[in-house]
Amino acid sequence: MKYSRFEALVSGLGAIAVLSALALSARGALVIEEVVAEVLLLFVLFAAVHWGRNGGFIAALGASILYLLARVPLVAAMGGLTWEVTSIVLVRVLSYGLVGIVGGELCSRIRYIFAKLEDSSSLDEWSQVFNQRFIMRAFESALGQHGRYQTPYSVVVLELADVLLTDLRSSKQRSIIRGVATHIRNDIRLVDEAGRLDDGRFMVVLPHTPRDGALIVGERLHRGICNVVGAREESISVNILGTPEDADELVELRRGLVAQLDQLQATVSTA
Repeated sequence: MKYSRFEALVSGLGAIAVLSALALSARGALVIEEVVAEVLLLFVLFAAVHWGRNGGFIAALGASILYLLARVPLVAAMGGLTWEVTSIVLVRVLSYGLVGIVGGELCSRIRYIFAKLEDSSSLDEWSQVFNQRFIMRAFESALGQHGRYQTPYSVVVLELADVLLTDLRSSKQRSIIRGVATHIRNDIRLVDEAGRLDDGRFMVVLPHTPRDGALIVGERLHRGICNVVGAREESISVNILGTPEDADELVELRRGLVAQLDQLQATVSTA
């Protein structure tokens, strides 16, 4: 199953569940605050399955604040917080957190599980994000969409300086690479694709994203990875290419990556 289908399935089931709960509650005394709470829960679910843990966290935080504001009149009417009101609020806030944060984290992992089930060789062994062959599919798909329909897309390439990994044990190198990959995976939308190239660079494909949007993503990823690794900014390079300004450079990047794959396959064939 492709993740887009999974996202549609989960979102649809969530909408059905919320609408069913609202229909059942309509048989009795309808509490408008609880209707708002159910709608907010659906919003958090949508954010978690589409944007992952970070998007789910932001949505959960926003939903919690809105729900607390909606409950202010009840608190005022009861002369302050009672145990009953407190328990209701806590249950709602916890539900938002579970759906947004835990659900978002699970969704970000599920998409890579789907990819591995579809093709066991789709993931890079060290980073556990897509390898070069698989991330190239996303790159070429975005490039094709741009060529046919002028759909914008961007690519962010990040490279760690050799000095950050030199003289480290293999296990420590693997730990650093995995930490960087995890940060990238958690800091992008679930519709974006993250992969590790054969030469050690990380590449993120951002579909439906013009260059202006990619600059924000790339700079945020750069700062975050510096914090994860504990390195200075100049130790990690970032190359941000986006349409329409960098269309030619993106085609050239694709050509170079394809040449690398062809060379690798030729080496394997002659070995």
